[in-house]
Amino acid sequence: MFPRSSRSASGLLAAVVVSSLLLTTTPAHAAGPGAIEPAGAVNPAPGASVKRITLVTGDVAELTTSANGQVSARLTDDEPYYFGTFDGELSLIPSEAYPMLTAGRLDKRLFNLTELAAQGYDDASSDRLPLLLTAPATLRSAPTTPTAATLRRTLTSVGSSAVTVQKSDAKAFWDGISGPTTFKTSQVTKIWLDGRTHATDDQSDQQIGAPTAWKQGYDGHGVKVAVLDTGYDAGHPDLAKQVVASESFVPDEAVQDLHGHGTHTASIVAGLGTASAGKRKGVAPGAELLIGKVLDNSGGGYDSEAIAGMEWAVQQGAKVVSMSLGGLPSDGTDPMSEAVDRLSKSSGTLFVIAAGNSGAEETVGSPGAASEALTVGAVDRDDSLASFSSRGPRLGDGALKPEVTAPGVEIPAARAAGTEQGHVLGQYYTAMSGTSMATPHVAGAAAILAQRHPDWTGPQLKAALASTAVPSAGARTDQQSLGRIDIPNALDPKVLPDAANLFFGDLSWTGPAAPAPVARKVAYRNNSNRPVSLDLSVDVRSPAGVKAAVSVSPSHLTVPAHGSAFALVTLNLAKTQPANYAGAVTARTIRSGMAAGSESVRTGIGFAAGGRLNQVTVKAIGRDGKPATTEAGASGVQLWNQDTGDVNAIAFDENGSRTLDVPTGRYSVMAYAVGGDEANWANSITLLGDPDAWIGTDRTFTFDARTAHKVTIRTPRPADAESIGIAWHRKVGDRDAVSGWGFDGKVANGIYVQDFGKVANGTFQVAQRWDLAQPQLTVDVPGAGRLPTPGPGAYRTVYVGNENLPLYNGGDGTPGELTGAKGKIALIRWTSPDDTTAQVQAAKAAGAKVVFLYNEAPGYWSTGTEEDIPLYLLRSEQGKQLLATLANGPVSLKLSGVLDSTYRYDVAVGPSTVKGPLTYDVAKMHPAVVTTNFQRNAAWFLHTDQRIAHLPGITTGLTSTRAVTGPVSRTDYLVTDLKGVTWDETTSAGEWNESGYESTIPRSYRPGEQVTRGWWEPLMRPAVPGLSDSAGDVAQGWPPARFENALRIAIPQYVSGDRSVFGWGDRGDVTSMKLSSNGVELGSADWSVAQWAVPARAAWYDLTLDQKRGANSWATTSTSTHTTWHFLSVPTKSRAVLPLVQVDYKHTNGWLELTPAYQPGVRGVPIFRTTAEISFDGKTWQKLSLSGIGGTGRAKVPAGSYPSIRVTAKDLIGNSITQTIDRAWEN
Repeated sequence: MFPRSSRSASGLLAAVVVSSLLLTTTPAHAAGPGAIEPAGAVNPAPGASVKRITLVTGDVAELTTSANGQVSARLTDDEPYYFGTFDGELSLIPSEAYPMLTAGRLDKRLFNLTELAAQGYDDASSDRLPLLLTAPATLRSAPTTPTAATLRRTLTSVGSSAVTVQKSDAKAFWDGISGPTTFKTSQVTKIWLDGRTHATDDQSDQQIGAPTAWKQGYDGHGVKVAVLDTGYDAGHPDLAKQVVASESFVPDEAVQDLHGHGTHTASIVAGLGTASAGKRKGVAPGAELLIGKVLDNSGGGYDSEAIAGMEWAVQQGAKVVSMSLGGLPSDGTDPMSEAVDRLSKSSGTLFVIAAGNSGAEETVGSPGAASEALTVGAVDRDDSLASFSSRGPRLGDGALKPEVTAPGVEIPAARAAGTEQGHVLGQYYTAMSGTSMATPHVAGAAAILAQRHPDWTGPQLKAALASTAVPSAGARTDQQSLGRIDIPNALDPKVLPDAANLFFGDLSWTGPAAPAPVARKVAYRNNSNRPVSLDLSVDVRSPAGVKAAVSVSPSHLTVPAHGSAFALVTLNLAKTQPANYAGAVTARTIRSGMAAGSESVRTGIGFAAGGRLNQVTVKAIGRDGKPATTEAGASGVQLWNQDTGDVNAIAFDENGSRTLDVPTGRYSVMAYAVGGDEANWANSITLLGDPDAWIGTDRTFTFDARTAHKVTIRTPRPADAESIGIAWHRKVGDRDAVSGWGFDGKVANGIYVQDFGKVANGTFQVAQRWDLAQPQLTVDVPGAGRLPTPGPGAYRTVYVGNENLPLYNGGDGTPGELTGAKGKIALIRWTSPDDTTAQVQAAKAAGAKVVFLYNEAPGYWSTGTEEDIPLYLLRSEQGKQLLATLANGPVSLKLSGVLDSTYRYDVAVGPSTVKGPLTYDVAKMHPAVVTTNFQRNAAWFLHTDQRIAHLPGITTGLTSTRAVTGPVSRTDYLVTDLKGVTWDETTSAGEWNESGYESTIPRSYRPGEQVTRGWWEPLMRPAVPGLSDSAGDVAQGWPPARFENALRIAIPQYVSGDRSVFGWGDRGDVTSMKLSSNGVELGSADWSVAQWAVPARAAWYDLTLDQKRGANSWATTSTSTHTTWHFLSVPTKSRAVLPLVQVDYKHTNGWLELTPAYQPGVRGVPIFRTTAEISFDGKTWQKLSLSGIGGTGRAKVPAGSYPSIRVTAKDLIGNSITQTIDRAWEN
């Protein structure tokens, strides 16, 4: 099982595009074939979730996963951000980081929210951010440690420093390192995420020919092999005498292996087989092991820990280093790969590294992507390439990776005490699968060769193993390279090439003529006492079978005894079609008087022939007629190749221009021009471009924002934009791309889109998301009309009321200037952030009722205070307008303020063509009306409310998030011009999404449809929410069902009375669930999600779910519940929804309404017998008198506070529910 790590981050920004043809990545902890999932293990929390992630810039992002698995993201502050999805992973880049990212100074993983969350870097999981800071190659030392960072270790092999930044200090770190001269003065050329690396055989020894070497006396004796993994079990009989040195690079963890992966791989290299009477010994049982623990007891570790382990292994004199760990696909330029290359060249050590378990082409991960590494794929017992084995070529340049394969399916080897990895074969052994298992086979083989040839260097060992490998039938060279290793072939080769493969580098060009042919030298060493004649041939093909124009000269070569001779391999690019190519130079020995014999060695060749590149220059002019630059926002261009799905995205330079070299093809050439106000805050964005451009020669595109049209939203009542998202969406065949920006409402009057006609092929869309709300404060000036809505400045303090208040000139806000401000609006000139609190305190002390701060400098500005007096911020022109009004005499302003907005307009539109201004009149678009009641016992409470619109064909949801002051009843108008738009909503019990999530199931609305929804209702209980019974619901485990002879259960613990809103257990809550039949317990779980095997017969079952809120829960009602479902289940050959009964509740005005029904997906006669009881002490129960038919009932409930209720509902055949809810409501 190959450990997964982080993706390489070289090249231009690609995270803003989603391409459905790009390979889907497996989860970070996914195991390869052969791994066992724990019994009963399923998704621990289906449904929506929100994760806060502090970025390296100090900005806080929120990653939201909807109940249907779709994701969206936003920044929690007012900063603009770039968003998009690539390969199923969502990235969000703050505007200020965009230029540095596209310039290659920042690792893309720093903004990949999907990967940051998967690696445990969300704020709930970690309060710090680990980074790698690299220095220029010419410096030959690690960079100095910047401000607000703590040095963890220095990695001299790659000139890097591993540092930690506390997330609370991230803003200070960013401010200190992101200036124009900082990278030079701090010696930092790039900031990388210090990503997490993860832990990814008797017959197999015979498969690679190890016993043949043993018989000749070669078992790796005296050769030091380092195994960098999860440590080892020092007490295992197979390893007890094999380890000569060990070191842990994981803080606070000993070398002892509590995971199991490292023990297994170490024993494949050099296990003695003691516990199996020698049957399961390793490939090189005579080798000396160096154990470096670079992965922790959970199987994960930092990239920096792996690099430190590599350096240690070299210092300890390792001849071979085995690394069964790694990351996502890389082009070999990431820090771990760079460390492998540098250490290999400086020490002569051979690094043997697993390719990965992604299974698809171009998925060889880091550090296996390193050029100097001997990278290993996996085959099964029949020498067929394993389905999970990562295939080549290398990402980017098409180089051959992996070089070799080895057995990696169901490999029996040592089991660490107390671990359960793989298929357990007894106390001392377990079987695992993956390229992790193949890698130590090759490391052991290298040790055998090193014993036989102690003078061989790492490259010679690599060449011997690769050049003599046996190809697997049915796999192309670009997938497996040279094949499965064969130790007897490699042990004493008569002729040995000096390299395992030839690297050609970048094979694209610009200009009218192709470059001259490219040649690479391959030298052959004759290890025998007689001259050897070789017949040389070369065969290099694309995956489609097209031959490359590659030749080898001479075709016949004589190599003197114990000498060398070389040949030239020449590639003629002018005669080679653009494609990826793979193949080999084959050297066959020629016996005297005979044709070429069967003895041969091969040297791999792999390259990407990019062909001629076109120089494409894209220029953009802003709405002010000046070049569109990054001064106010990250204006930039995106070139999306419709034929390949590749993307180039980069910010414009100071001239509003960029030149990119791209292959011939059809592109979407798109650009955003961001404009700014006097303070350089973004106040407009213009979407420009050509979504259907053919590029077959050098071209220049010039886009002018002045020709674009304004987007206007008309609402029936006054409304201010709170947030705005705009993106272009292009789909051609199976490929599609999305790229967009998110802003707060400051740019509402500056959204522009140029004309776009109908595209020639596929679809094009301008997707927009607008969130508009009732102004929380309106200010009317006599004779001058209404001011633009002032910005809030006080935390949790707003003006509520409707009155005329005198305006008072408070000058600079000194106590002496505020003597007459009592009961008035104090208008104060803001002086500096350091003075804000003092100015507001002085106004409060003077008795002012409201404070207006204005800034003399033009443009947007912000400040804030926690003083409990309403504070609002005015721009320069508004402040000066009020001063001028006061100059004419006393004046009163009419203020109208609400605690929170009582109506909102959510607009999601996506026109496919644009001709002229885009105007959307909400009233004419027949919006759906959702009456939303936010309930809370406290008089003041801030919720976080997020609604996501999912436009058809766009994988990334468009979100709007707002803080809600409750309790409040709000009317939301949902507006769209598209069919098939679905909406879902998630709220939390606090403004920082720190507790108590509630969500809705994604759904669409009919025009004019009216819905009422309640959030944080008092009465909540376990139930299956209202579902669509779609494939997405089934994937989440909804509704609970039987699959052949297994029951799959997923029941949210907190569901509203009408089941339209649901939530899962919160931190500190206690959940207990068990399944029994006829009194015999069949399974239990400490969560409300599980899967249990059941007998293959019809039976009655009892499913019991107990839920108790934590002592520090935000909720004061529905504090604990006890639910038992009694149901019949029979064997089925397909999925069958379980006949679970549940009851809907409605408590209003002293009446309790009960409506029993089956869970969604059950067909049955809906006739039930229902009873209900109530208790105010939890001991004495009073039966309620229900009136109704079919089990539906209504009862008057006695007066009292925090009652408990107990309800039973039973259908005609005996399926039933008994449910008790403690403290069901307040009174």
